[in-house]
Amino acid sequence: MNSVRLCVLCVFLFSLTTPASALDLTGQSRTYFQSKQAEDTTKYQPLTEYLSFRADDIGTPTLSFHVGGWYGYDFGNADYSDRKRSTGDLQYAYLSYKRSTGNSYVNLGRLMVNQGMAASQLDGASLGTDLKWGFGMSAFGGVPVETALDSRDGDSVYGGRISQGREGLYRIGVSYLQERNNSLDFRKEEGADIWIRPVEKVELLGGSLYNGLTSAFARHAYYLTLGPFSALTLRTQFTEISYKDFFTSPTLSVFQLQPGGPVDPNEKLKIAGEEASLTFGPVTFSADYKQYTYNLAGNAGYYGGRLAYSGADSVAGLSIHRMSGQTDNLRYDEYRLYGHRKFGRADLTADLFSVAYAAEINGIKNAYSGSLACGYALTTRARLGADIEYARNPYFDKDVRGLVKLVYNFDIAPGVKGRK
Repeated sequence: MNSVRLCVLCVFLFSLTTPASALDLTGQSRTYFQSKQAEDTTKYQPLTEYLSFRADDIGTPTLSFHVGGWYGYDFGNADYSDRKRSTGDLQYAYLSYKRSTGNSYVNLGRLMVNQGMAASQLDGASLGTDLKWGFGMSAFGGVPVETALDSRDGDSVYGGRISQGREGLYRIGVSYLQERNNSLDFRKEEGADIWIRPVEKVELLGGSLYNGLTSAFARHAYYLTLGPFSALTLRTQFTEISYKDFFTSPTLSVFQLQPGGPVDPNEKLKIAGEEASLTFGPVTFSADYKQYTYNLAGNAGYYGGRLAYSGADSVAGLSIHRMSGQTDNLRYDEYRLYGHRKFGRADLTADLFSVAYAAEINGIKNAYSGSLACGYALTTRARLGADIEYARNPYFDKDVRGLVKLVYNFDIAPGVKGRK
């Protein structure tokens, strides 16, 4: 609750201290109410409110303020052993200065940084600018938010990125991140990223991440797109992940590395794939193949096709894939059918998904899920929606979830009551 109150308070203070003729305030409110049941039959009914605001032209067109956070309260089961009924978080709240030339900026406060392969949420500062001869630089530093679970004493994070490129042709960058928790090394990452478009119909992008604590590469991910050549487009993917190097500093229990656990530290994965798409007006047909190479789970081939239609007021698609692997959970047929249709202010979406395993897993051979979602635009600013989903799989005999959401957009221009 305190985080969301702080979001609103910050915006309110800026509105008081900024001349009315200059302030341009925009924002969004997203309210979600969900009903679901866990595997142990515990019922959860969380109400979550997301608030985000942006104030531009704070005395000068180069200065703006951004703030966003959320608060949640669970009306479900009153007996909680490991979680709170209410919780919230301040996701970001920072003052931003941007020059009109040189892509120069300075951000101060709680912010997210994504500089090449370096990513972090921190309380501190980030800055960047373009330099001569196609060079660019950015840097950040402060206290990491992810290490606030114990204490913030001895916590720090800093890093940055240097890049060089030519507009519309290529951009190559190297990045670095150093993070400490209780004065001990928590993350140390070095990365390289590339985007290159030598000709109009050839594009390569991706990057590699090196873990300085384990002295090994954590991940490689590269994507090559060729086309479109008339109706044909080709996409190639290569990904390689070392689990013990990629999940070195987990902050969620699901990523605690232990043999036999959800993520085995000795697992390694390579994915090499190709997709070919043919587009004829609103209709697209694609065929794809991916080769999964696991260090422990064995190898698997994933292949199939998809037929999709995209019109002015409707979208529909059908896909069929097969996973052919060396273990039971990597041998199955997969089917999906979906559709979306607009009816004036209203819209309706349906999605059906089915998996047929070659052998039973936890007594289940056929898993499936179905969802139905509808929405209605109350005004140009407000939209009301509702979703319901039913699923049955090897981990849930019956999983039923319902969701109601209300989205409202704020847009207050100086000297007027609001924009349409």
